[in-house]
Amino acid sequence: TFLAVCAMPLSASAQVVVFTDWVPMTGGTLLATDIYLPASSGSWPAILVRTPYDKSTWSNVGLYFTDHGYAFVAQDMRGFYQSQGTWQFFQSDVSDGQETVDWIANQSWCDGHIGTYGQSANGVVQYLLAPGASPALGCLGVELAAGSMYQTWVFQGGALRRLIPSWLVDVGYSGLVDDLLAHRLLDSWWQPLDVVSQAGDVSTPGLHIGGWYDHALKGTLDAFSALQSQGGIGAAGNQKMIIGPWVHNVNYPRMAGQLIYPINAWFPSDQRLPVYVDWYDYWLKGLPSGVDDWPAVKAYLMGAVGESGPGNVWVELDEWPPLYEPTPWYLSASGSLNSQASATGSTVLTIDPYDPVPTLGGANGIGSNGPFDQRPVESRDDVLTFTTEPLTRYLKIMGPITARIWIVPDTLDLDLSVRLSDVYPDGRSMLVSDGILRARKRCGDDVECLLEPGLPVEIEVDLWSTALYFNAGHSIRVALAGSNSPRFEVNPNHCGDLNGKDPPVLAHPEILFGPEHPSAILLPVSVHVADAIESGHTSAWGSTPP
Repeated sequence: TFLAVCAMPLSASAQVVVFTDWVPMTGGTLLATDIYLPASSGSWPAILVRTPYDKSTWSNVGLYFTDHGYAFVAQDMRGFYQSQGTWQFFQSDVSDGQETVDWIANQSWCDGHIGTYGQSANGVVQYLLAPGASPALGCLGVELAAGSMYQTWVFQGGALRRLIPSWLVDVGYSGLVDDLLAHRLLDSWWQPLDVVSQAGDVSTPGLHIGGWYDHALKGTLDAFSALQSQGGIGAAGNQKMIIGPWVHNVNYPRMAGQLIYPINAWFPSDQRLPVYVDWYDYWLKGLPSGVDDWPAVKAYLMGAVGESGPGNVWVELDEWPPLYEPTPWYLSASGSLNSQASATGSTVLTIDPYDPVPTLGGANGIGSNGPFDQRPVESRDDVLTFTTEPLTRYLKIMGPITARIWIVPDTLDLDLSVRLSDVYPDGRSMLVSDGILRARKRCGDDVECLLEPGLPVEIEVDLWSTALYFNAGHSIRVALAGSNSPRFEVNPNHCGDLNGKDPPVLAHPEILFGPEHPSAILLPVSVHVADAIESGHTSAWGSTPP
């Protein structure tokens, strides 16, 4: 065990004791763990971070929390850096996390109260240890993470997100890609990796932070909603969430893609960490830090950037999603998008796996992220666009977005990618949200049902969620394509092997319109969000701008 005393760079007055211990897991694997303690003698509540990114990089955060009266624990996950063992794609992180919590609670320097903290993969492992955790786990602090590995982290609409294999290569576990591909259907292998389905076994309050353009957005929203409404005693009703106009970036900048939001969209660490101190003070120390007065949700209601109009404000909500009316906007053969059902018609979409439609922004995680102008994509012959006339008044949407597209397929399988854009008066088509569905997965995550060529079928695509004002003078646009690459793997369009063993084929599905086949996008038109809560909040938390 190494013992040292070092000065804290963030505060000249603080001293901290730092040492490394090896926490034994069942089976004998030792996990390397750094402990930061206030220099004064005693015992404290502890903040735990479990990470695949090297525990030593958490020193400044650890020193911040020790300066506020906490022990801080940073642990290399199994199979990473100094820890022993081999990682198996989060499968061992349920028990490893729970055993680490129990170990901390039994140390003389801990007063028996433990909170967790971390972003992305460091947030995923917090969700995973929560079901069935000991009462010592007092609260979670999760950012930019998903509570379900299958539906919202690895696969989306049945299509593999290429971010995940790329990430596995980056962290030294490329061999695990084959494990994921061996479990393309939702089976028992995924069950321990889904906190949403185990919400009733969670008894822990949680603070959830995410972004409208984050690749974990749906996983954050689903985890919050499930734990808030279906969680066990201690969890239900004790969840809080902050959602801003952010990509997957732990610095939470104002810039997302090609848009720069107002200064109130910025949420840097010097704003964020004090929020966590209040959160931990309340749940771990029992102090009256104001958490009782926090809204359940603070969401950034986006608006047009660079022009006057409603939006770009923080709103307070009692739940997610808030009340909304799923309002259809109908696609037509002429390329228009209308609030009334269109005339009967059809058009053909070409899907060429040898020349996939490129990714340009979105909740991507790799490459371009966030709202990008989609005109370079929309100009392709294999992308169909449907656009409203310029709006005569603003339209507020808050909640989940769904596209229901009727097709007549000519292949046994295909992907349907749908993008929603906000078209500015100058012509820019700024991406709002998008989604994809692999047709063979339309019957559920645990089964495959192939298409029947020549038979009309409705394809429902989940575009996740947003909160946005479409400004007057703007148009709404929907774009359809058969791919979105490299964000998602390309579908070979046949019923054979999806792992590249069988050559792909071209698909030419017919897109149907009209009363009998009402292809449409359903926008979550806000029922009521009082104007009073759309003013006076100039930052993500509190009323003082950065």
